[in-house]
Amino acid sequence: MNLNDTKKDLDPELRKELEKSKLKVLTNENDFLVKNLKKAG
Repeated sequence: MNLNDTKKDLDPELRKELEKSKLKVLTNENDFLVKNLKKAG
């Protein structure tokens, strides 16, 4: 299923939550990468 298609069907509340959760996941991944880079460096 295409994510863009699903976004159109979601109400604004759900859409906001989805954006937040995506951002949270990205932030966690970035933190993890930064920690590993610091260890390696």
